[in-house]
Amino acid sequence: MSESRPGTTLLSVPGKTFLVGEYLAIAGGPSLLLSTGPRFELRYWNSGSTRDRRQPFAPASPAGHLLARHRERQREAASSLRFDFTDPHRGKGGLGASSAQFALVYAALENWSSFDAANVDWKRLLEDYRACAWNGEGSAPSGADVVSQLCGDVTWYDGREFRTRSFEWKFPTLGFTLLRTGAKLATHEHLRQSGTTSEAKAALHESLRTAVLQATNSFETRNESQLVASVDQAAKALALAGLTAERTQTLLSELRSRDGLIVAAKGCGAMGADVMLLIHERSRTREIESCAREMELEICGSTDSLSQGLKIEPSVG
Repeated sequence: MSESRPGTTLLSVPGKTFLVGEYLAIAGGPSLLLSTGPRFELRYWNSGSTRDRRQPFAPASPAGHLLARHRERQREAASSLRFDFTDPHRGKGGLGASSAQFALVYAALENWSSFDAANVDWKRLLEDYRACAWNGEGSAPSGADVVSQLCGDVTWYDGREFRTRSFEWKFPTLGFTLLRTGAKLATHEHLRQSGTTSEAKAALHESLRTAVLQATNSFETRNESQLVASVDQAAKALALAGLTAERTQTLLSELRSRDGLIVAAKGCGAMGADVMLLIHERSRTREIESCAREMELEICGSTDSLSQGLKIEPSVG
């Protein structure tokens, strides 16, 4: 991380994980996501010079494309801004580093001084994101991850109507733990290559729509059994559609065999390859942690690390 400079603004967003609905979101349907720390950070400042255009983002990344688009529009501010990005996960993947970069750079270029989800033009933001994140091959990314990271906590997002809602985790006896599998699958590559029959897609979307509806109702009514059922249904639908990586299936099978340690579980994101979501009784959190160590799996998020959305801290240094 570079040293603080006068006039520096610090922005941060949490990581994201799909609770339910990742493949439905690609079709514009609703989804629910969890936003957890540690947080991605972006420090930016105006250097006063347009000569040095080096940035910490890959040119082909969504953030890289976003900056290039702004330069093409001859926006002087975009050319003289300098950025310092911090990934607390150090490139391990699975929790939205790429979408975090885009969300943070977008907020910087829009010169947001505060954030209110109700005041965001989500349609325009998501159109900009797809223009920067998609080359036209395969399926376009949903952008739900960007929305979740900006909104924080538990985010419901509908990609057809561009509507968002936020929930708190208010289940008295249930918690969740996120485990990193050690595998890494780039979502954009998966979306470019994935393909299935229209009948199979329709069946998957119907199952996931039911799961999202059930999960949403569980947050509205604090119904723990509905939450468990929704995650379980989503897991079964993804496995049936062949959208759960083999290693993830193996790990989930072992976890499910451990004397009721978890009540529901699924892989998350592209092929469920990077991160697994475990729903369990809060009283068994220590056992989950011990099991993760035994299986040599890294805990990368939990109920206790749920985090708010975009934070803006101006004039650092």
